[in-house]
Amino acid sequence: MVVMDAKQKKQTDALEALSAIDRARLERLATLAQVSAEHLWPDVWLYGFDDVEEGIQADLEADEYFKHNAGIDNADVMAEARKLIVTYGKRKRRIG
Repeated sequence: MVVMDAKQKKQTDALEALSAIDRARLERLATLAQVSAEHLWPDVWLYGFDDVEEGIQADLEADEYFKHNAGIDNADVMAEARKLIVTYGKRKRRIG
């Protein structure tokens, strides 16, 4: 027996109450994101279809961009950040 809290129940009820058009949109977005509709639904329920779709499209665009363009290695970024802190950072003054 699965025990659901009130929030989960509302979320499940909302998923079951989706119109055919909204269900098709959810399925399409899930396919784009390569996840199940049930996995994607909590995000759609919280943020809405438009925001979730925008996020998925941004992820796909970023994936495509980095297929053809080299990114910057995290170690290089962190080394540059440390240099900036050493150069421009201020030490806290001790009081007392």
